[in-house]
Amino acid sequence: MSLLIKGKIHTGEKLIKGSILIENEKISKVAIGDINVSVSEKIDFSNHENIIILPGLIDIHAHLRDLDYSYKEDFISGTRAAAKGGYTIVLDMPNTKPKTNNIKNLIDKNNLAKLKALIDYGLYYGFPENVNEFGDEIVKLCSGIKIYSYEDYYFNKNNEIIEKIFSYAFEKNIPIIVHAENPIFFKGSGSDFFDRPIEAEISAVKDFLEISKKYGFHLHITHVSSAISVKIIEKHRFNGYTNVTLDTCPHYIFLDENSIRFLGSFAKVYPPLRKMSDCLYLLKSLKNGVIDIISSDHAPHSFNEKMKPYEEAPAGIPGLETTVPLLLTLVNKNEISLERFIELFSINPAKILNIKKVGLIKEGYYGNITIVDMKHEEEIKAEFFESKAKYSPFNNWKIKGKPIATIVRGKTIMLNDEVFNFIGWGKNVKAYD
Repeated sequence: MSLLIKGKIHTGEKLIKGSILIENEKISKVAIGDINVSVSEKIDFSNHENIIILPGLIDIHAHLRDLDYSYKEDFISGTRAAAKGGYTIVLDMPNTKPKTNNIKNLIDKNNLAKLKALIDYGLYYGFPENVNEFGDEIVKLCSGIKIYSYEDYYFNKNNEIIEKIFSYAFEKNIPIIVHAENPIFFKGSGSDFFDRPIEAEISAVKDFLEISKKYGFHLHITHVSSAISVKIIEKHRFNGYTNVTLDTCPHYIFLDENSIRFLGSFAKVYPPLRKMSDCLYLLKSLKNGVIDIISSDHAPHSFNEKMKPYEEAPAGIPGLETTVPLLLTLVNKNEISLERFIELFSINPAKILNIKKVGLIKEGYYGNITIVDMKHEEEIKAEFFESKAKYSPFNNWKIKGKPIATIVRGKTIMLNDEVFNFIGWGKNVKAYD
């Protein structure tokens, strides 16, 4: 199988007009101008100035559900949504039912994903229930360990497991991805304590920075929502503790707490939306490089679940099909550069999660490519999502710039909004050589 792609190319290092040859899943040649070769497939955008060929985009934070939550999403619908959204790799969270927090469930989920995924995927390991659930399979199959601080750390009384998970992450060089909220600050009623003030995030960020210093593992704080948290992490790194990274999500940049008044449960996320001043500071931190990654935190639920009153509805919104267009709109508004966009979506995710041979368009790297039309304008229409969750707080928003092709190891999975049903093509990124 061979594919030749022609057009305007940003390799992640430089912008050229040229060609990319992908053979046997990997990029065999990148050249300025044409490559004269016989191939099985050709994609030619050389006469389209607005179309740019980019290193394949990576989403490090998604909930693809499946298993007992397959009515919300599954690996087929979720990876179709990811492909439509321009992603070549998506990382799945472990808070499924059953949880991915023991070796058996991990192997079962990986086998399920192999059968269903259209694009490549990564898995996270959840907080185990006993100290014996640390084996070689975690290193072989997982890109990171996910800790939900409020239940896994603050509510957990098993110090042996806590000690083991931190030391294990350091020994095996596996990043720990933390949802940072300290439940001592939670308010409200119900099982999920829907009122979660900013102090909950700030407290947990401070605590886990100290834990990371003590144990030495790579700490990644996910979906940071507040300016103060970003400033704390920035100061921590300035003081020499560089083994910490962070991401945020579009809803923390584009939506503030006032959005809840007219969107209700469709704007319910954890951590919650913050003040406009937080949104503006997060945008500033995108520009200046303090924030390392943009993730979608794709968290689909059924429409009926989201229609419940705010205090009863589950937190989370679909994001795989809106994140990239929203951020390309920022590029078109000169809020962030295209180079910064590539760092946020390709280079940094690959580096932070130690995903081999992706993140750049480079000879010897995997043929993971995202092609975007920078000048395409349309409105977001949730009714046409590939995800089972056909709603969005960004429904009817006007965007400028969208992915038009998703290529995974040389196979075209999405082209011009059509997702080709290559079920089972996706593989675990830990199998990359």
